[in-house]
Amino acid sequence: MAVCNELIAQSIAIDCDALVVRGLESDGLIINRSDIDFAASVVTDNIISSLVLKTGKTGYEVIQQGSTPFTGTQTALVVGTNRNSWENTVALVVLGNSAGVNKDIIDPLGNGSFVVILKNKNKTDKAKYQVYGWYQGLRASEITSEKYSEDTDGGWAVTLVEAQALKSAMFFFATDEATTDTAYEALK
Repeated sequence: MAVCNELIAQSIAIDCDALVVRGLESDGLIINRSDIDFAASVVTDNIISSLVLKTGKTGYEVIQQGSTPFTGTQTALVVGTNRNSWENTVALVVLGNSAGVNKDIIDPLGNGSFVVILKNKNKTDKAKYQVYGWYQGLRASEITSEKYSEDTDGGWAVTLVEAQALKSAMFFFATDEATTDTAYEALK
């Protein structure tokens, strides 16, 4: 019987040459989970080296304004009876409230399943692009529109959650940074 990744394999120390940088960049991608060809995608440990979309499918840009974009995005340990898992939360704001925005964005967010790729400000050790929702899909846990909210300007606050993720974090990295950047752009 195998041991499933329960032993650490590296010292826990501060790397003074590659200190972690907190925060996220203001842009990312959201993909309908059903549009991903999981059989053709390549995953090794916590790295997705090839993320393949089904023919004719695309990812959609998510742009967040302000000095702390995607505030509320986090990963948390969930203690289970037989095995622990992870819960990923992605928070975003939709600065719009029109018939088109509601039909094409808000209503689908309310019932769909998604994968989101966000850019970490920390770009060391293949960590530039972090992927949320890979295992179980992100699903809406809360969507609200408060007309006098200074945070949304009367638009929508959206919280997407992936429950029972198998890994603490997944990253998109293909060969080197330039190749990964090109592959990321091709998902749009």
